[in-house]
Amino acid sequence: MKPCIAIIGRPNVGKSTLFNRLVKKKKAIAADTPGVTRDRIFADASWDGREFLLVDTGGMVLDYDTGMQTDITRQSMLAVDEADAIIFLLDGKDGVTADDERLALYLRKSRKKVFWVVNKVESHRDQAASVDFYRLGMETLYEVSAAHGLGINDLLEAVTAVLPESEPEVAEAEGQPLRIAVIGKPNVGKSSLLNQLIGEKRLVTNDQPGTTMDSIEVPLDFHGRHYLFFDTAGLRRKARVHDQVESFATVATMRSVDYAQIVLLMIDATAGITDQDLKIASLAHEKGKVIIFLFNKIDLISGAEFNQKKMFDLLTDRFSFIYRPHAIRISVLKKQGINKIFPLIEALDHQLHKRITTGILNRTLKRITEEHQHPLIYRHPLKFYYITQLASIPPAFVVFCNTIKGIEPSYIRYLKKKLVDYLEFEGIPLRIYFRKR
Repeated sequence: MKPCIAIIGRPNVGKSTLFNRLVKKKKAIAADTPGVTRDRIFADASWDGREFLLVDTGGMVLDYDTGMQTDITRQSMLAVDEADAIIFLLDGKDGVTADDERLALYLRKSRKKVFWVVNKVESHRDQAASVDFYRLGMETLYEVSAAHGLGINDLLEAVTAVLPESEPEVAEAEGQPLRIAVIGKPNVGKSSLLNQLIGEKRLVTNDQPGTTMDSIEVPLDFHGRHYLFFDTAGLRRKARVHDQVESFATVATMRSVDYAQIVLLMIDATAGITDQDLKIASLAHEKGKVIIFLFNKIDLISGAEFNQKKMFDLLTDRFSFIYRPHAIRISVLKKQGINKIFPLIEALDHQLHKRITTGILNRTLKRITEEHQHPLIYRHPLKFYYITQLASIPPAFVVFCNTIKGIEPSYIRYLKKKLVDYLEFEGIPLRIYFRKR
């Protein structure tokens, strides 16, 4: 296991900027707006041959005991408890505040190795002003500029020197974890669902829409299988996104969808399928992702009003571009239907990795074309010579034929549906390419 370093501080002191600097990529959303980071964000980092786990945290305010800030501070406290070393980040532009003094006292009581770091020190005037921070009682003060990379090397040299040696990691039996993105509109229960799946309150939840801003990686082991879930920001209509931070969050969500192999699309069952749900599903489908529809909050409506048949009738009507969709009715609050999620994920993952032999494919293609032939193209029949599988995730096939001009889109949809039926790719988006022999 790698040693752990947590970045702690009050809101808007530059923790996410320093985090991105140390992991050498823009993994956390960094903005001038306080409170952008709310959950813990983990990333692997290294310096001078030493590898460690870095944790970005939300702004910590100890005397605030109501609302969302309480959960954010609790997440930061958990990061302190789990860390081997702590970077206590202070704002060199603001000077020492009452919140800094309370945090300094709290961190001393933790008995962890604390590195006192003043950020935003970018000039001689800033250096002179940072002397005031010594009244917090530290012996050594590190002056850095996370935005410009100043003083970072000295800080890392000091921090990595006190880290314990890494314990050898156990190799994963099944290779890389299965990547799953949880997406949907704001306030449909995405973070609450993940908290239920991992069995602890790992993610900040609140009735206020937009609680999750970053895309949060949540590793999880279940029955010996490794998973990596992505808790994402709620996707709103573009016309309603006026804030730059929310724009960054939307980009982070779509990157998570790109990286994921399976997408859990959560829908509020009490509101039904909205146009925004339709757009989100369309974006994921276009990227070739397998979608599992999770209709949450079924405890708030009667079974007769929204039973299994009505759910699939609604899906077929609104999501006609997805053939044989997969869906589960759940209640995160009442823990209903949650146990059906992992078995379905495993079944779909098996389909994603399925490879079909060329012999089976060609026999299937012959059967499909005999059942329904393509109309003549410029008075000539369309001839299919053979088909082969190009790739999986998503499954892709190439069909060699006598011409590729004039193939009707309706016939391509017919081929996809029949391949799904005969090869048992239910709910899996297929790619079909045509090549002239």
